[in-house]
Formats: sequence, C-alpha cells, structure tokens
Amino acid sequence: MKKIYYLVVFAVLVCFSACQKPDFVEPTTERQGITSLEAYFTFGKFADQVLARYVVEDENTDYYEIPIPWYYPEESEDATLIYMTAVRVRAELAYDCSIYPPLSVLDLTQENKFVYTNANGESRQIIITGKRKKSSKCDLQSFKLTEPYLLEGFVNNEKREIYLFSVDDLSNYSAKAVPCAHATIKEDLSIPRNYNEPQVVTVVAHDGVTEAKYTITKRTPSKIPYGFNDKSIKQLFNFEPVSRLGFPAYTEMVYPSMAFSDGNLVVSLGNGTAPVYLNGQTGEKLGQINLGSAVADGITSDDAGNILISNYAEGGGVINIYKTASVTEAPVLLYSYTNTTDVPAGHNIRVIGDVNSSASIVLTHEGIVGVTEASRFSYLTVSGGTVVSSEVVDMSGAGISWAAAPTNAAKVVPVSTNPADGVIETHYSQNTLNYFKGNKLAAQSAMVANGNYNSNCLDTKHFNNATYCAHLVTSHFPMWGVGPILSVYDIASPATIADLKPVMTTGSSIEWYQQAAAGVAAADVVIGVAPDGFKMFIYYFDHNCGVIGGFSADCVQL
Repeated sequence: MKKIYYLVVFAVLVCFSACQKPDFVEPTTERQGITSLEAYFTFGKFADQVLARYVVEDENTDYYEIPIPWYYPEESEDATLIYMTAVRVRAELAYDCSIYPPLSVLDLTQENKFVYTNANGESRQIIITGKRKKSSKCDLQSFKLTEPYLLEGFVNNEKREIYLFSVDDLSNYSAKAVPCAHATIKEDLSIPRNYNEPQVVTVVAHDGVTEAKYTITKRTPSKIPYGFNDKSIKQLFNFEPVSRLGFPAYTEMVYPSMAFSDGNLVVSLGNGTAPVYLNGQTGEKLGQINLGSAVADGITSDDAGNILISNYAEGGGVINIYKTASVTEAPVLLYSYTNTTDVPAGHNIRVIGDVNSSASIVLTHEGIVGVTEASRFSYLTVSGGTVVSSEVVDMSGAGISWAAAPTNAAKVVPVSTNPADGVIETHYSQNTLNYFKGNKLAAQSAMVANGNYNSNCLDTKHFNNATYCAHLVTSHFPMWGVGPILSVYDIASPATIADLKPVMTTGSSIEWYQQAAAGVAAADVVIGVAPDGFKMFIYYFDHNCGVIGGFSADCVQL
C-alpha cells in the first residue's frame, strides 16, 4: 500500500460569544499598550463571529481605525456597511492597562472617544473607529484557452506564472481567466493570441490599485509518479447556498447529487427541478444544464468528465441512464433496464472509469419509510462504451441494511472498473466504511463517525495512477456546534480499510452556515478530474448545515 500522508486542510471556524468571554483578554506579547482590536458581528447570520481584526503596530497612536472588509465573506456580494453601526469591539491589552468606558457595541462609522490608561497610571484620550477597505488580493483562480478547443492552464500564484501543458499549436487562441473575488482582468482575453510564445495577463485587485502580472508559458507536460501533491491542496470556495444560489432551505426535502464536467460543478436536488451548474473555481451559478429528453433525479460523473443522469424508479419501474459530455449538450441514452427489486432506486448513482470505454456503475437502492429497509444495489459493467452486464447484489447476508433516502439511505461505490475488486459501502446509523470483495462478504470495516453524524456520502475516482475515495460525513445537529467533515482516502488496498488514514481531511469540521435545529440531513460529495489530467477536484454539499464548497489538488511535476 502506498505510504499515506496526513494533511489537515483547514481548521474549524471558532465562534465567539459575548456572554462567555470578557471585554479584555491577556496580550500575546510583552509590548505595552493596546495590542489589537477585534470587531464582532452583533446581528445577522454571522452574529458573534469575527468581522475584522486590527493588529496595532504603533503603540503610541491615539487613533485606532479598524479595517472592515468591503464584503463578508470576502468572496460574496454581501456588503458590510449595514453591520458597521452596531459592532462589538474587544481589545487585547497589556497588563494593568485599561479603557474607559468599557468597550461594548460601537458605531464604527463614527469616531468613538475613550480614555486609555497605561500600566503607569498615565491617561490619554483615544479614538476607535472603522473604515471599510477594498481587498488588495489579486490572485488568479483559473486560466484556460477556450477556442478552438478547451485547454486548462495550471496557475502558480506564488510565482505569478501560468503553464499551458500541451504539445499542440497554440498560435491562435482566445482565453478566459477567473480572478479572485471582486478582482478584474485588465486585458481582453477574447482577442486571440499566440500562446506558443510567452504572454502576460494582469489581475487588478478590488482596490483598483494593486496589480499582479502573470506570465503565460507553454510547457511540455510532466507529472509526479503517483497521486497528487499534498502541498498543492487549496480551497476553492465555501459558502452558504440558500442565499447565494437560491437553493431550498434546510427544512425542505431534497436528494442532493453532484457531477463534474468541463470545469463545471453540476448539482441536482432530486426534487423535480433541472440540475444547475456552477463555475467549478468560484461557485458562481451559471445556469441549468441541457436535459434534452432525460429526467434527472440522481447524477454523477466519471473519470473523463462524462455526466450520468438517472431517473427515480419504484420497484418494477424502468430506470433510464443518460450520458453527456457537456452541460450544454443534450444527453443520450446509455442504458435502460427494469428495477426488478421491490424497493426504489435512482437517487444514488456512482461511476468509476470512462463510460465511453470501461467503467463500473452502481445504483444504490433505498428503503421505503414505514414499510421496509433495503440491502441491495445494482452493479452495471461498461466495456467498449456499452453496458455489457447488470446484476443486483444483496448485502443482507453480511448483516447490512439501511432505510430511506436521503437521510437514512446508503451509498455504495465501485472500487475499480473490475467488478471482482468489489465495492465500499456506508450508511446511517452504522457510520462505518465497509469494504466488500467480489464475493460480496464484508472484508473489512472502519468506524468513521458517531451518532451526531450521518455517513452516507462517498465517491471514487482514478487520478494519476491512484484511486481515491472521498467521504463526506454530514451533521444532524449543526445547532450543537457539530459540522460536516470531509476526508479523502487512497484505496489502492481497500482490504486494509480499517487501517487507512486520510490523505486529505478537514479535521474537526468544515465551516458551515446553518445552525438552527436539525432539518433534512441530506448531502453529497463528488471527485472531478480536469480534462488534462493534472488536477483533481473534491466538492461537497451539506444541505442541513447550509454549505457548499470545494478543494483542488494537482500532480504537476514542477
């Protein structure tokens, strides 16, 4: 088994409550005076969270201006002006120093006057105020050539360079670049350029002053031998989808599933609405996919970025599986078959491989509320771009069963394009990962979550000679401070699943935005592979906790 590297991608957001913490805290430095000021939201969905932090560089200053971000979160369109008139401010002070009157809720659009007394008993008047600041960030999130065909560029933000890994003629191409939030691109990239030669693209920050020039160069492709670079992992976006995307509230019943194709994240709610697609780098909603004659309930995507679309069918009904290579291209029927079981299927579909050559497709059947549980899944084998076999597999002999979708159902995912290699299964409330070899008996199991969580979201994909399994554990109780957890495993040796450690994990929790009483604990996770094979994407959507987001990692040998 390949050596497993552990990486914590990001830490859980710490929520501060005014009733639990004093207005003054011990300083982290020995320096005299006011060390820092922190501003907290007092109302709205971010109440009690940190809005801004001001580190004081000049200890002798009498004027403290807290820099307030123009938008919060920074990548959103939510302006912060409405919050500035009622901000709770806390000071980090040196020992025996004080501010009078005590800090409380301030209007940071005004100059608020206080008396500051140092450790020697000397007093002076100070002013605490705030000012909104436009971001000076000018990073580039993505760059791609768009005509005459799509070529994704590799962006190196540290070196301000973009690499086009290709051996083709790039002499007459238009391009498209996505900068970080609220930044802009100076050049008109729709005008064709000769990308066989070095070119320059300029990112202008939201402040209109700060700029970053990126040099674009064509390179011969080169990859590391196996998997992804753990140091290349970065978060693409993480935000609340109801207000940003118009998704249903956490109390509404949905059956989420996702796919990745041509740089787009596709999301199906399984509630009769057409799947929507987002910019895979920014999360911006771009539109609805072209469904043609397909009926979309569950969706997924293969290693090559082909989208699979399945309808929902009760026992005895007909399941139609469509495929398309693009969000704008009408799908065509890949396979149609009768659900010969007495329980429904269609909400949960997974695939590994390339459906235009060799692949394994799994549809997990579901229990019926108040009637029966389920323990079966359908396994379809694709060879030469055609489904050549289909079988229903029963796991009840191993003591495995689950209830109805979306909260209490299971997820079964194929390990490879060879049925003999088996599957991995997880469901609530057992909350373990179960590996089943070709003989369908549980070979190994590993506990991955406790009763506060719901473990029923998996996806598997091949990437750069490795096979990865993404696992999202959604939370039943966001109001108790319990958020979702995302982990990625290298499953080159799935029989040792009990001993596997994540090669990537969010650790304690993903930052989430819905903290009311438990709603519908529905979620999904998907792995996507860039068309050039140099980048891998992991996207997650937790309906109950109110968050959608994604990460990327690459296998580029620099």
